[in-house]
Amino acid sequence: MLPGEDEEKEPMPETVILGVSIDKIETQKKFKAKYELPFDLLSDHDKTIAKAYDVLGLTKLTAQGKTFIIDPDGNIAYVFDKVNASKHDEEVKEVLSKLRNA
Repeated sequence: MLPGEDEEKEPMPETVILGVSIDKIETQKKFKAKYELPFDLLSDHDKTIAKAYDVLGLTKLTAQGKTFIIDPDGNIAYVFDKVNASKHDEEVKEVLSKLRNA
């Protein structure tokens, strides 16, 4: 199940999921297909977004894996500085639920 979804409810209509990486589009297409990702990936090959969100690694050749939850007003509401892929969907759903009910 994806963040923003609930077994008893329909997906939260205000939730938009986007992946961003500094990889080229062709690499992203392969990654998305391999992992059957149900959301779009945005290519930040020139690292504009990575710089804006301060996620470039020390060498500036890689980006750190982080998740940003951005509220409907465009403000960063929550940041996951470290991502554990095996449980990240549950962590995101929990935070989205808390933010929605705040």
